[in-house]
Amino acid sequence: MCTYGTPLDSGKISSELQTGAVRHQWSTCPKGHITFIPAGLALQWNWSYESESVHISMQPSLLSRLAADFMGDGGEPPSLKPFFRVFDDSLQHLVHELRRESGRNEPGKDLTTSSLIMLIASRIFRQSSALPVGHSRKGLSAGDRRKLSELFNDRLNEKIPLSELADEFGLSQYHFARLFKQAIGFPPHEYQIQLRISRARMLLVKRPDVRIAEIACELGFTDESHFRRHFRRIVGVTPAQYRDQQ
Repeated sequence: MCTYGTPLDSGKISSELQTGAVRHQWSTCPKGHITFIPAGLALQWNWSYESESVHISMQPSLLSRLAADFMGDGGEPPSLKPFFRVFDDSLQHLVHELRRESGRNEPGKDLTTSSLIMLIASRIFRQSSALPVGHSRKGLSAGDRRKLSELFNDRLNEKIPLSELADEFGLSQYHFARLFKQAIGFPPHEYQIQLRISRARMLLVKRPDVRIAEIACELGFTDESHFRRHFRRIVGVTPAQYRDQQ
């Protein structure tokens, strides 16, 4: 729900919302604020101002489908928390775009409104979802990082599925990928490439008689061209140039 309020002539402004045993109170009019109420949440709301609101009802299954996109296959349905009178300029814009589109009678209207609803639902999911039990850790510990380093170095030539890495730490794929990048600085795939290139620099120097194509294969690259492209991107020169400089 997106709400704009105008004070009544009677003076004092008040707004009170009760959800279960929790009471929320405000003494200012809303100005484009967003409120989200999950399905099944009992509430009472009283206010002392005139207001204009845009109400959008969404099927819980829509947010459950989003959980699969955000958290990977097998992700548990999200636990959604209400939020009240949050100002989100982007979400406000999407809500009013949906309002305008729904009042039009033009070709492509259904496609446009469906796309807007998905965008709105996606932002609401980010704003209100609480990760399920087991997904609550706030970061990867030093021990976690050591474990990851050992795992990647032991299997440097393999393509390790994100699902396997996430399962190793008891996390959803989405949550693991986010914590991994936060802790390491790279997504898992890029981190593995960085490790491969680091090993390649050592092999190029210590094994000067081994062909570059063999080193590429040993480290799990698709072919020499694939290896050369990533080596040059990271090191700044080709493998052959690097070997000649040593």
